[in-house]
Amino acid sequence: MESQPLPSNSNVPPMERSHWVAYAGILLMLSGLCNIIDGFVAVLDHGYYETTANHGNRLLIFNYTAWGWMFVVLGIAQILASLGVFLGVRAARITGIVLASLAVIGQMIFLSTFPFWSLFIMALSLLVIFGLAVEPRHVQGMRV
Repeated sequence: MESQPLPSNSNVPPMERSHWVAYAGILLMLSGLCNIIDGFVAVLDHGYYETTANHGNRLLIFNYTAWGWMFVVLGIAQILASLGVFLGVRAARITGIVLASLAVIGQMIFLSTFPFWSLFIMALSLLVIFGLAVEPRHVQGMRV
């Protein structure tokens, strides 16, 4: 009995080459949606993130509106990068890793206000980084 040669990866759709890539693309899109929600909440309801009465309308250096728009832009960029990951673009994987890292840093800012939500988004972003950075063992040759 003769063994059949393994099929080439060039005929396999990008999403099916690695389940981690597909998983990371989905999580990157969810993380982007969550960041967009965080951003619009910061823009539309300034008092939502205040923890004390004398805290004011400041969050580190900028005000809530500035941070809100930064989160909205980050979320849109994450969704666009996730679409690139779904299509198998290598630059989208690198962009997704950078954007997920920025999301982790950004969520550290809100850690004192909403610890569980921030930890959830940070864990989601770390899974995205892992899924986009790890090389799958079952795929031969260059990854997506």
